[in-house]
Amino acid sequence: MNSSSNTTSFATLTGTYPAVKLASGLAANTDTLIVSGATNASIVLDVLFRNLDGSNARNFDIIICPTSSNATDYYNRAQISVPANSGNNGSAALASLASLMPTFFDLDLAGNRVLTLEGGISIYVRNKAALTADIYVMVKLRSF
Repeated sequence: MNSSSNTTSFATLTGTYPAVKLASGLAANTDTLIVSGATNASIVLDVLFRNLDGSNARNFDIIICPTSSNATDYYNRAQISVPANSGNNGSAALASLASLMPTFFDLDLAGNRVLTLEGGISIYVRNKAALTADIYVMVKLRSF
């Protein structure tokens, strides 16, 4: 039986949901690695933020760069604001990078927003103020 490279690629696609805790008290301007591309590339469907701070929105820089190159300013792609209580109390939705910054994402053939991370490419977040509550960051990821 013949198979196309597309069939082989999708047959080897695995899903994971890596998560990182940004702990209360984290100093301002701390870069945190949230995901790296797998050896044969990864597809990011979304990056979700859960803010346990009920009073304050939090701003984060989104840095997409070769792994360990996050200190280079030109890799700093954009800043997002994660609303207070997002994903925390049942009434405020998780903050979604795909919704906050849709231009980061390409459209696949089915019209889904995706961000391709080649091997050796990573996404970091930089909190712009010291954290007064925990924030959880989860990546919806598919890897080849």
